[in-house]
This record gives sequence, C-alpha cells and structure tokens, in this order.
Amino acid sequence: MAFFDPPHDPLPPGFPLAAMDASGRPIVEGSRVRIPVMPHWLIHDLPVEDVARLRSVEGQVLPVLEIDGYGYLWFGEHGPWFSLMPTEVVLESEAAQSR
Repeated sequence: MAFFDPPHDPLPPGFPLAAMDASGRPIVEGSRVRIPVMPHWLIHDLPVEDVARLRSVEGQVLPVLEIDGYGYLWFGEHGPWFSLMPTEVVLESEAAQSR
C-alpha cells in the first residue's frame, strides 16, 4: 500500500537510497527487520515523550510498511509513523522469523 506519492523533482545525489540492510541484504516492502538502535539524526531534537516512544521499538522486529521514493523505510502500526535508512536496520532471516 502506497502512503506517499513519488517525488516530482529530480532526487538529490545519492538518492534513492539502496534498499539494502546493514549487512547488504535486500529489503522490500513487507520485509521484517530488526531496529538495533534509533539513530541520533532521528531523535536528537524530539520531545522526551517521542524519544521514549521511538526507543521502545529498539531491538524489535517490525515490518516495512513502505519504501518511499527517496529509499527511506517507513514503520508504524496503523500507518507510517517514522522512517529509517535501510542501512540502519537488519533484515531478519527466515529461520529467525519462524521462532
């Protein structure tokens, strides 16, 4: 399901980000990925409550809701809530998912 329209202007250099996790494995929408740690760029200026909410998903496995036109991965329960760069997550292996 697409939540975001594709970009209308040319993308800046380096975009779209490659849909590869921290280990170089490909990610697609629906992939289940582990979020090892919330990156500083995402939480550094947020209110304490928002930081706590984001940190609560550290170490968890979440499905990728969407990969936007810039290559960011979007997560959330009922719709997009936050995004990360593909290299900031680790794709869960099939064996780990079946536990």
